[in-house]
Amino acid sequence: MSKRKKERALQRELAQDFSGVNLSSDGFHTFYTKFINLRFPVKIEYILELRYLINHTVDRYKEPVSTPNYRQFRESLRSALDSFGIENQRHSERMIKVLSMFRDIHYTHSIASRDAERRVRDAMDQNRDNYAKAVRNGLFFIFAGVSFIVLWLALPGAHLAIKLLPALLAWLALAQFHKLPELDKVHEKLTLEVNDVLRRRVDSLNWKTLIHKLALVLGYKRVPGVEVFHVDIDQEQINRSAYH
Repeated sequence: MSKRKKERALQRELAQDFSGVNLSSDGFHTFYTKFINLRFPVKIEYILELRYLINHTVDRYKEPVSTPNYRQFRESLRSALDSFGIENQRHSERMIKVLSMFRDIHYTHSIASRDAERRVRDAMDQNRDNYAKAVRNGLFFIFAGVSFIVLWLALPGAHLAIKLLPALLAWLALAQFHKLPELDKVHEKLTLEVNDVLRRRVDSLNWKTLIHKLALVLGYKRVPGVEVFHVDIDQEQINRSAYH
């Protein structure tokens, strides 16, 4: 096998492996991106691992209080599941609970992402204010220093303090301008942080793809011509699997 083929195979393995992924608001971007881009067939151990992650998480999930909005959401999901051919009542109820869990996790993820963006942008605004203040102060000290130099030259018998003030003001101006490179570095760091927050944000859920792949992964639906997993271990190994 060539090096390029090995690299592609490794990338495919990593794309299918959910062992280091948490199904939570913090890890939702990683899970959702990997799941929505999942390509079949998948190794059976990865399917078992993914099923365990989803089932273990949903077993601990408590559905929200039944409100008119939530009942309407459930009915919309039920209609979507019926259109996908999931007629088994138990499977349908399980899918609705899983999808409801995804919606709640996504909502928490969205709120946390927007709060993080707001904090970083506030820090960026403060950084720019500090930058503008340092420039203003530096220019003020320079202007004041020049003024005292003119005063010194205009008064032949100027006091010693007037002669020393320009040097002090020049030092203060230099101290202000010395802050600017560090403030620029902080701004670049904050820019990277806000870009990372935006990159990791899941703006909306692709319900159609989510339902389709979730039904295939959980074994609630079979599509002719679609092989969900590779069977490369025997049944005894599957039965011994902790994920199974």
